[in-house]
Amino acid sequence: MTIKTSHTGIADPRFEYHRFCGFCRGRCERIESQSSYMLITNIWNERRSIERAFQRISRQTKKPRIWLWIDDGSTDDSARLIQRLSHSLSGVKVWLEICPRKQVGNLDTIGRAYNRTIPRLREKIDRERIDYVAIMDVDSDPCPNYCARLTCLLDANPDVGAAAGIAVGEIGKRRVGLPMGSGKFVRWSIVRGIERFWDIAPDTLLNIKTAARGYQLRTWPVPMRMDKPTLSLSSRGVFRQGRLSYYVGRPFWGVLFRALRRLVIMQHGTQMLRGYLYERSRKIWRFSDPDVKRFYAAGTNPVSALLDMLRYAAVHD
Repeated sequence: MTIKTSHTGIADPRFEYHRFCGFCRGRCERIESQSSYMLITNIWNERRSIERAFQRISRQTKKPRIWLWIDDGSTDDSARLIQRLSHSLSGVKVWLEICPRKQVGNLDTIGRAYNRTIPRLREKIDRERIDYVAIMDVDSDPCPNYCARLTCLLDANPDVGAAAGIAVGEIGKRRVGLPMGSGKFVRWSIVRGIERFWDIAPDTLLNIKTAARGYQLRTWPVPMRMDKPTLSLSSRGVFRQGRLSYYVGRPFWGVLFRALRRLVIMQHGTQMLRGYLYERSRKIWRFSDPDVKRFYAAGTNPVSALLDMLRYAAVHD
């Protein structure tokens, strides 16, 4: 199968991933890993990207034992295409879960699809004896060694519970520390212990639950490309972050300082504040979880937050 090249980041075996990798020198170096993982991809009407996603995973030097596709109510023939391609990856079990059809996709209900799927599949996943769960968006293009490298690093660092690589083109635009969503690897024991996922994409919730279990969170310099910039860096995405800040219970002053920090570095700070106030005026969308409350209540000293904002602004001046 020929993999086409495009300026949008479509899978390109000639792309020099090693230039952005903190481990490889001069070329991508193959690495062996004995651990197993399950890949999860959530979609809604993504037919155009599905075959490309299969091509990209076929290039991984370490493939998943299971690839779980969650079709979150597509109205196109995404599910049929996944079924047709499911036998194209040797040694990979492709599972497909189809949620009730919906006419409009909604990023703020992705977690509900996880709630319908993961608890029901827990014992089935247990029988596969996997070590890690990896989240991979359909438009992500990881370097060929991405999955092998992440599993090896997690094997070598048992105190790390969740980790991810870096997004090429977005390096320096994200706040350092928390592993990003697509490309995140999490120990199965952590995911298995989540009783209820929140409504939104499970990215940050996985980080919170990992920290609550006493594990470290890491970002390692293993590159991945995206077909399009992540939503979190756009004006619309930051407005949504403001809404989500109310949903998870972040205090107002905390949102205010985050908005001011974004204003200083010109990253849609006003939109964050608008999103928070919009959701606060509705007062109908909230998530209650002890670990989440503790996470967002941590560091409730406004002076510390102000100093943090000034330090962050100085670094990005």
